[in-house]
Amino acid sequence: MLMDEVRGEAFLRKLPQDIRDSLTPAQTDAISRVAQGTIQRRHPIDLRLSMPLPFGERAYAVFLIGKEKRSAARRTLEKQLRPTDRLSQIVVFGLGLAAFTLAAFIGLLFHNAVLAP
Repeated sequence: MLMDEVRGEAFLRKLPQDIRDSLTPAQTDAISRVAQGTIQRRHPIDLRLSMPLPFGERAYAVFLIGKEKRSAARRTLEKQLRPTDRLSQIVVFGLGLAAFTLAAFIGLLFHNAVLAP
């Protein structure tokens, strides 16, 4: 509960001073309560990678696995704003399948070389 109160106070401090001064105590309490309820929950698997590319550029990749937290309306809106094409889905699926196959092959080699004899 204490961290929720701190989060609410931190949110209020982000408001400009003249706005904070104009709020009634009831408004301040209401804003603080809403801010306390905006805790971001982390995904169980949250992998973020930054990879160097030629000529000093960098690429950024994110891999998240967890319970779906977006509403149906938000998912529909995001699908409209950023439609994914079938080719990119096939490429990502193929890369994942190749990585899994390679890991299984290495596991079999390790088993046969070290554990089997």
